[in-house]
Amino acid sequence: MDDRGEMPSALQVARAVSVVLGRKLADQAAGEIVLTREEAALCLGLADGVVENLEQDESKAD
Repeated sequence: MDDRGEMPSALQVARAVSVVLGRKLADQAAGEIVLTREEAALCLGLADGVVENLEQDESKAD
């Protein structure tokens, strides 16, 4: 994702979430996966950006 204010693509979201969750799941001894507020905010912000982008695309198609 670049800094031009564009919405992330679904692929960019999938990659970012994959990195965050992949790092957490790499610890095979962990019985639980805990996200920091920053990690959760990153995942939520990316997902919200995609939702907004898809809603804009949908309204343009109407």
